Amino acid sequence: MDTDVTRAHTLFALGRGAFAQPLGAFGGFVTPDDVARFPIGRQLLASTTPDEVRDRFARFALAWDVAGFDTFARTFGNAAVPEATIHHADWVPHKNRCDIYAFDDGQWFHWISTDHSQWLRLTLADDGTVTEQPVARVYGADYARTKGLDLAPLAAWIMGAATTRLDRPDLVLSAYVDTGAATGEPVIHLVVHNGQPDELGVISAELESIAESCNWSNPCAPEDRRFDWCAPCVDLVDGMQPGEMVVVADRLDDE
Repeated sequence: MDTDVTRAHTLFALGRGAFAQPLGAFGGFVTPDDVARFPIGRQLLASTTPDEVRDRFARFALAWDVAGFDTFARTFGNAAVPEATIHHADWVPHKNRCDIYAFDDGQWFHWISTDHSQWLRLTLADDGTVTEQPVARVYGADYARTKGLDLAPLAAWIMGAATTRLDRPDLVLSAYVDTGAATGEPVIHLVVHNGQPDELGVISAELESIAESCNWSNPCAPEDRRFDWCAPCVDLVDGMQPGEMVVVADRLDDE
């Protein structure tokens, strides 16, 4: 059933920015997993042309409405579709929040109005699951080479690259690795053995350069990182031996 709503919390549109064409909205929040719940929703996310989107969205909206999840609205409040360019967006109170699905240039994008509002690129897998990736992410030069590594093997890769670059036979590294399983905040912390305190600045700069080459950053969400990086220290931490790696469950103090 078509109704009018004064506040849409989920909007579907063709295009982004000033020339976006709204298709319709829902009063509640509709997640990507919600869309993929129905076969027609998965077909909608698999669309490749605007005509397919129009047809499949109409059928998805009807299915969503008939199933009793939410009432589809052709007219809605003043919900503008943000531009495609990466930009800072102000915080939006929850009651005014409007998440947006936009089909643009043959792809689906999802605008999340949270603490760090930004566009996410949607990808529909063959098994019907949907993944979201921030468009604003910037990847380091070695990310492509290391993206398949879990955090502990990645720490080992960083240590090996650092040993080669520093070319100091007397200098040995060890690592504490927090996989983020308990906190959701993975951390790599290196310990420098046989280094002098007055050398630590130069050594740290080299290690950070290597670590950042494997990392990603996001100007729209400062906390969106592949892993956090703790500055190396020259102290023997809890009796760690040169070349040792310890994987821990809790976040390390950056001290």
